[in-house]
Amino acid sequence: MSTSRFFKELAVLRARTAGRALRGFYAEPVSWLAVVVTTTVLAYAGGAVMFWFHALYRGEAGPAISPWYHWLLDSSLGFFALMPAVFLIVPAAVWIMQRSGQGSRLARTGRYAALVGAIFAAVTGPGPLLHDLAAGRGTWLARSAQTLFGVDQSVLHRQEVVHSLMSESLWQVALGIPVYIALACLGVVTIRVIVAAMGRRDRPMAPRPPAVVAQAVPDQP
Repeated sequence: MSTSRFFKELAVLRARTAGRALRGFYAEPVSWLAVVVTTTVLAYAGGAVMFWFHALYRGEAGPAISPWYHWLLDSSLGFFALMPAVFLIVPAAVWIMQRSGQGSRLARTGRYAALVGAIFAAVTGPGPLLHDLAAGRGTWLARSAQTLFGVDQSVLHRQEVVHSLMSESLWQVALGIPVYIALACLGVVTIRVIVAAMGRRDRPMAPRPPAVVAQAVPDQP
C-alpha cells in the first residue's frame, strides 16, 4: 500500500469515527439544548459586548439605525451564522475535556468553558470583515435595515473611524477570549437550570435524567 493511500484511508476512517461520535452525542435532546442555549448566550450577550466595542467605542460604521436595532441585527446574524460552528465546538470541547482527566466538578466546568470560549473567539476572528461585507454602511442589508427600522439621524451623521481589518480581527479575538469564556460559563449555568427544571417537572414519570447530561453539561459526577 502506498503512503498516500494509507493516509487517505486513515483520514476516511477518522472521519467515519468522528461522524459516529457526533451522531451519538446528539442522540439525546439535551445536547441540542446545549447548542441552542450556548449559541444564544454567545451571540446575543457576546454580541452586545462586541457591538459596544466595535461600533460605539471604536466607531465602526454600519447601518444608520438605532444602536439597539443594530445590536439585534448583528447578534441575530451571528446566531444563525455561528450555530453550525457551535454544533461542532460543544462536542469537541466535551471530548477534549474528557481526555484531559476528571478533576473536580468546578475544574471540569472551567476547562469546558475555557475550551468553548477560546475556540469560539478564534472562529469569530473574521467577524468584523464579514460584518463589513454583509451589513456595512451602504450594503443592501444596511439599506434594508434602515428602511425597516428607520434612519437614526444621530448615527447617520456620526463620524466614521476607519481601522484596518487586521486590527479589528485581532481585537475581536483578544477581547473575545475572556468575554466568551465568561459567557460559556453563563451558558453552562443556564443549561443546568433548564435541565433541573425539566427534571423536576418530569420526575413522577421519568426519574432518571438523560444520560447525555453528563456530557453536555459537565457538572455531573
